[in-house]
Amino acid sequence: MKSIYQAIEHLYHYGLSNNLLEKEDRIYVINKLCDLLSISTYETPNIKTYNIPDNPAPLLTPLLDFASKKKLFSPDTTKRRDIFEAKIMDQLLPRPSTLNKQFELLKSHSPKEATDFFYRFSKKSNYIKTSRTSKNIQYSSETAYGTIKITINLSKPEKDPQDIIDQKDKQSSDYPKCLLCKENVGYNGETTLVGRTSHRVIPVSLNNEPFNLQYSPYVYYNEHCIVFHENHIPMNVSIKTFKRLFDFLDQFPHYFLGSNAGLPIVGGSILAHEHYQGGHAKFPIEDAKIVESYTKNNIKYDLLYWPLSVIRLSSDNKETLTKAAMNLFEKWQNYSNPDLNIYAKTNDTPHNAITPIARKKDDTYILDMTLRNNKTSEKYPLGIFHPHPENHHIKKENIGLIEVMGLAVLPARLKTELPHIKQYLKDQTPLPKSLDQHRKWTEVLKTQYTNQNLETFINHEVAKKFVKCIEDSGVFKQTEEGQSAFKKFFKEVYYV
Repeated sequence: MKSIYQAIEHLYHYGLSNNLLEKEDRIYVINKLCDLLSISTYETPNIKTYNIPDNPAPLLTPLLDFASKKKLFSPDTTKRRDIFEAKIMDQLLPRPSTLNKQFELLKSHSPKEATDFFYRFSKKSNYIKTSRTSKNIQYSSETAYGTIKITINLSKPEKDPQDIIDQKDKQSSDYPKCLLCKENVGYNGETTLVGRTSHRVIPVSLNNEPFNLQYSPYVYYNEHCIVFHENHIPMNVSIKTFKRLFDFLDQFPHYFLGSNAGLPIVGGSILAHEHYQGGHAKFPIEDAKIVESYTKNNIKYDLLYWPLSVIRLSSDNKETLTKAAMNLFEKWQNYSNPDLNIYAKTNDTPHNAITPIARKKDDTYILDMTLRNNKTSEKYPLGIFHPHPENHHIKKENIGLIEVMGLAVLPARLKTELPHIKQYLKDQTPLPKSLDQHRKWTEVLKTQYTNQNLETFINHEVAKKFVKCIEDSGVFKQTEEGQSAFKKFFKEVYYV
């Protein structure tokens, strides 16, 4: 038992050194941890100094191992450990009301101080598992469109077969309705298999509507946040969307905020719940070249040279900008061009959507409007304007607002698959049959590889493949016909 007492004491000191609790909380916290771990007595260990790590993962491991041996959670899978881990960390954390008051106090002095505080809290509470996110592979690569950023996401745990079996036998529940709902705060995760006991959110009013701010546990970029509606209502882009985006920028001018399109295939993975994504990061799209530019009624319109079809609107007047954005959106909703396979509707089913992304520079509001379409065909059952089958070996998932901005979020499987391709290019070691999906691509690479730095070569080729994925998703292609039609549509938006 001595070692478990040391582990408990060490975790308490971690919380103390990271301002998650106060000295006066010591007895309470230790008793709560003992109760959670089914320990009836406690002896204070004789530890002279404490080595406090940057994140609590190494301190949680012995506690989780202890709990597993006592069958306090079962089966011992990553998800089950995460659920119990959240319960452990929750014993160290303030209640939501206390956290909210701290945030609001800081926000009254400096919005950046407030978000810095909450982001740090989300990492130190291990809601954002930095021990996992730090393993993500990240690099940049130059392309015809400028610098593109690549990340191979290793932080989101893969589904464990035992978890799938366990979940199959459980009854479905309407509580919480989805993983974004506020009811996830403090939730034990029994029906979702996601540890949310230590989860905290901050109330935010946007356009006089109730929203909540949280950070993504997988942080694909710096301060990757999610802003979700208090109520479980479906995603929908409307004039309210633009008003909410600009209201958010007024409150947090150092952040950007964007919305996925409200239709399937072209973005949002949780279409059932209205939400936005934002953060404190710069993306490649911000440096995109401008093809054409017009100014009218205090609105600057820029047509961007980008793999997707993007029109940038900017102004220091958010009311005027909101009207201009709605004008563009409405024109796009009703636009069809059969020669380019663009159809606004089929059988009263809408296909045209938009991905708006807003940020602020000094007093100027900047709104990137990406034109999207979710129509499918016999040839492209996953979407005509979706990564095409020949590129699925690199990315098959939807192209959301993160990818729109030039940051690729690629699957974790590439970490183990790409080394086989490198080995093949280096000494012709055959690819395993499990990598058949890469075989055609690898044969092409073999004709292009000329003994240059292999790591640099593969990184660049992956980036080129990602660019093809987002080019596939562009409604106006990078052809003479496509760009001519795009410029014509652009001028219609500007002149009317």
